[in-house]
Amino acid sequence: MLMLIRRDSGVTVDSRSPALLPARCIMVLQQHTCTAVHVGTSHQEQRVVGYLTSTHLHAIEGDASVRCEQLDLLLQWGAEFRHASSQPPEGEKVLEDLVAFDVVLGDLNFDNCSSEDKLEQQHALFTQYKDPCRLGPGEDKPWALGTLLDPSGLYDDEVSSPESLQKVMENEEGRKEYLVFPPSKSQCPANSQKGRKIPLKGNGRRIDYMLYSDEGMQPDWKLDIEEFSFVTQLAGLTDHLSVAMRLAVSTGEEEP
Repeated sequence: MLMLIRRDSGVTVDSRSPALLPARCIMVLQQHTCTAVHVGTSHQEQRVVGYLTSTHLHAIEGDASVRCEQLDLLLQWGAEFRHASSQPPEGEKVLEDLVAFDVVLGDLNFDNCSSEDKLEQQHALFTQYKDPCRLGPGEDKPWALGTLLDPSGLYDDEVSSPESLQKVMENEEGRKEYLVFPPSKSQCPANSQKGRKIPLKGNGRRIDYMLYSDEGMQPDWKLDIEEFSFVTQLAGLTDHLSVAMRLAVSTGEEEP
């Protein structure tokens, strides 16, 4: 098990598979962590590796250019890290690593539906990585939920346990009551959204992402999303709804 934590940012990466050490293969830059994990070995004795990038972007509203610059750096650092971690020790000749997955995850502090977040929604990140919840810039899939809870209702009995929060999230009216929604021009800013009568569209602000890329995989390998979940286990402990994603990689062999 690998755990990397930034105390000032909350960025952490846990892995059941061993990290590719020494530490030069793990870069923690500001609120950004890149990790390579060894998930197996091919019949030809090639390492099969996966890449995980965890980040936490700037939060202040209206600073879209800052977040876009951070996303630029995320892509740059990720490319540099993948190159560095795939290099063999000096003087050694080894077969090239086989890439099983490349995942980016974290609190990006913008959503895919707010008109104020249009700049971030069109960033190159979404051409290099796939968002399972997204149809395109400005439009999420109907089943996607917002991940930002209204702080004013965080400790209400209705959402105080994983079971009760799940029940609320499965109900449209409950989501309207306890999730933060993209701001509307007709909606006056307020710290609390409870009790509002304004019609709301969508399922809330989804600011927590899990993105993946199959670029660099072997031509006969296939990566599928087995499951994408919105998790309520941390009810009462955070104003975010956790997300989880299960990837399946098929190598085309009898025993993937």
